Amino acid sequence: MTAQWSLTIIDVLKRPLFQHAEVVAGSRGLSRPIRWVHILEAASSGHFLNGGELILTTALGFGDDPDKRQVYLNEVIGRKAVGLCIELGPHIPEIPDDMLTLAELHDFPLIAFHEPVRFVDITLDLHESIVSMQTTALRKLEAYSRDMQQMTLQAQGIMKMLQQFRESVGTQTFFLPLEEPPLFGPQMPPTMQTELSEMLRAAHEAGSLSTQANGLLEISAKKQILYQPISAMGHVMAYLGLILYEREPEEFLLLTLDYTATAMAQVLLRKMFAEERSLDSQNRLFDDLLDNRFSHEEQIRSLLGIRQGKRNRYFAMIMEVRCEKVRYDEVADSPFHELSGVFRSVLLRHGFRPLLRIKGHRLYMLLMEKAQLPDAQSLITVVIRELEQLSRQVLADDDQLFFGVSRASERFADAHRHFHEAEQVLSIRTDLPSPFFDDMGIYRLLMHIQGNGVLQSFITDYLDPLIRHDQEYNSQLLLTLRVLLEQNGSKQDAAEQLFIHRQTLYHRLEKIRALIGDSFLEPHHRICLEVALRAYEWLDKKE
Repeated sequence: MTAQWSLTIIDVLKRPLFQHAEVVAGSRGLSRPIRWVHILEAASSGHFLNGGELILTTALGFGDDPDKRQVYLNEVIGRKAVGLCIELGPHIPEIPDDMLTLAELHDFPLIAFHEPVRFVDITLDLHESIVSMQTTALRKLEAYSRDMQQMTLQAQGIMKMLQQFRESVGTQTFFLPLEEPPLFGPQMPPTMQTELSEMLRAAHEAGSLSTQANGLLEISAKKQILYQPISAMGHVMAYLGLILYEREPEEFLLLTLDYTATAMAQVLLRKMFAEERSLDSQNRLFDDLLDNRFSHEEQIRSLLGIRQGKRNRYFAMIMEVRCEKVRYDEVADSPFHELSGVFRSVLLRHGFRPLLRIKGHRLYMLLMEKAQLPDAQSLITVVIRELEQLSRQVLADDDQLFFGVSRASERFADAHRHFHEAEQVLSIRTDLPSPFFDDMGIYRLLMHIQGNGVLQSFITDYLDPLIRHDQEYNSQLLLTLRVLLEQNGSKQDAAEQLFIHRQTLYHRLEKIRALIGDSFLEPHHRICLEVALRAYEWLDKKE
């Protein structure tokens, strides 16, 4: 398919009608493809150009005026024409230096006809050639697309596709998966491969690569990378691209890139789903961990494929979806089924070796660090954000997502305890701004004393007068006390937070003193009130 897809100025100069034509300036632009041929005699008609045209003119409207010549040439260059053919004659006997200088500056081909030529013959000849070449190219693209689809069913499909892609575009190509080594066609020197891979990965991590088709990344003034992300469910799995040397991407090159990327995406998705189906043994292992069926740490490490003596930290994380209309259970299709493979790819990219287990409306994740991560909590925060963005593609607008993350641990026999920590975070998810068990604070104590009546008794002892007063008179003494304590006793800040006048606040504080005493701001009394307030609000939301 590397047969000519478009007509270039070099091709045109070989045709019989151009036997008396001479390139007088801008020879570095002769490889530009011609989209169409247009006759233009005046700069005022330049707005009819769309770009890519080869312009024919007799210089009737500008030949004898230096200012008009500059305006005309700047106009056609600015409209992205690919070249200008001028018939020398009474209007312009020779190409003046000012036009030659401007054309050279922009590498804009300037072609002079030394003998009269019929423009109608040129337009007819070139248009026939352009249409013929485009028709041939479309047929070849159709055949190329069929070949790509057949390769999706073959072993080593990605490698074969890259080879076919290389032969079709006639330049250096690459396939860069985000979790695996890259492939190049043809092979480049190792140092150049490493440099190109690192540059692309760094650009991806920085978010500077386009998530849409036909992205361009400039390497130098004459070299650029044309690439396309290969995505699933909005998640980029790899990049396919090629290096262009002094060449702009034409339409058929972009279509070839798109067809190849689409076929590769099918291969990657099928591979991803096949891997998910083959994880039954991991699912059984995960269930045993959750149910605490293991007693020997070394047995678990052996089943997980962890080398003896190697230290591996892990986090237990639970992702839960809640919806008012639908309750997901063990039988119903979970919203996470079609996303689990993509989730696994995200976690691998961020440095975790994951075990995933779907149970109805919950996704249980054991996140093992592939290497010691200096700030794992920040990285998990980024992961959570990406998982939430991906999930929104399959969830309803009123679905709510919650996350619970345990403390870090190195003992896998305690995994069931750490999943219990993640569940504790989920149980108070509306009260915490953080999904991490480490940030639960006082709630870690409250959860352990809620079931034996001690917590309710504690609340009654410290808050019952205020609770009964609020219920009887519809006052806001509990809220006032909580805000005042949160503002470290500052009456001005508390009044601003409550949107009330300071006199109103003073009146409420007098009532609070009358009900629970004057010492509510003393350290020993204040800490008890803060715990009681948190416990009361938490129990009230649970009911």
